[in-house]
Amino acid sequence: MSVNQIGFAILGAGMVARYHATAIERTAGARLVAVGRSDPARAEETAAQFGVPCITDYAALLARADVNAVCICTPSGLHAEQTIAAARAGKHVLVEKPIALTLADADAMIAACEQAGVRLGVALQRRTEPEFQRVQAAIAAGELGQLVLGSMSMPYLRLQSYYESADWRGTWALDGGGALINQGIHLVDLLLWLLGDAAEVRATAATLTHAIEVEDCVTATLRFANGALGSITATTAAAPGFPHRVEIYGDRGGVQIEGEQVVRWEGENRAPRTEEPRTREPIAAGAGASPTGIGAVGHTRLLEDFVTAIRENHNPLAPGREGRRSLALVLAVYEAARTGQSVQPG
Repeated sequence: MSVNQIGFAILGAGMVARYHATAIERTAGARLVAVGRSDPARAEETAAQFGVPCITDYAALLARADVNAVCICTPSGLHAEQTIAAARAGKHVLVEKPIALTLADADAMIAACEQAGVRLGVALQRRTEPEFQRVQAAIAAGELGQLVLGSMSMPYLRLQSYYESADWRGTWALDGGGALINQGIHLVDLLLWLLGDAAEVRATAATLTHAIEVEDCVTATLRFANGALGSITATTAAAPGFPHRVEIYGDRGGVQIEGEQVVRWEGENRAPRTEEPRTREPIAAGAGASPTGIGAVGHTRLLEDFVTAIRENHNPLAPGREGRRSLALVLAVYEAARTGQSVQPG
């Protein structure tokens, strides 16, 4: 391996690990050197699939000198222990969302990486979309004026077979919840990134169509620290699956995002649109209809940013503390739904 390359190991060999492998392959200065998997019976198959050695002992994986960074793609309930071990071994960590299942675990992960002097990034790849970055910069610059309303809507579909594909899916112990923490946390992060911290949450959750122990449908109303109001709706029971939406409104303009596109952006400094909205082709459901309904471009941009953060010794675009913030809101929604009371995110 070239001294200019950063050696990555991927822990976990499921669906999302393939996105990370593709991103590493496409990123200059990065190289996949190993994959970690706990099942020895599938080690040979996994090595063939990824084209690198499969290590079944995590301590041995972390001991490798050619591993500089670890992509953690295991069930969410394992993220904290594995991240802390990687940090103590001096490895940078890019962990899949959610960062962890409790705020105490997220705090321990952040502290471990800070103490070890390694970077901690969270796979919240929608922050890498250039148009979303322009929207965020415009909102931060005050182009929408006083922010008054924000919402996210996620009408996804996941079949029962999806939850039965792995014994950790749809469980509190390892998945941490259902529609909101697994799929919706990406949009929660986007909402918070654009609108700012939430100060108060009320919520209702239910399991309507799936045989799982966690929610497949949740609604929440929010009050943000800046005074704006908001809402969250998320489900994995909306057939056949529809694109998500994120909307932000102020007293001088607003932005509507559908899927991965900004479909309307109005404001004092925006030129009027000339196209007729009714002629626009419907936006594909993408991840709304299938867990594989996303491309690799977001993970690739995320990996490129993470490599730059390591080389230049600064935080990545979605550092651990930002992953904690989205987790805090999700957990507040769950607590509000459980208690029927308003909750302040931790």
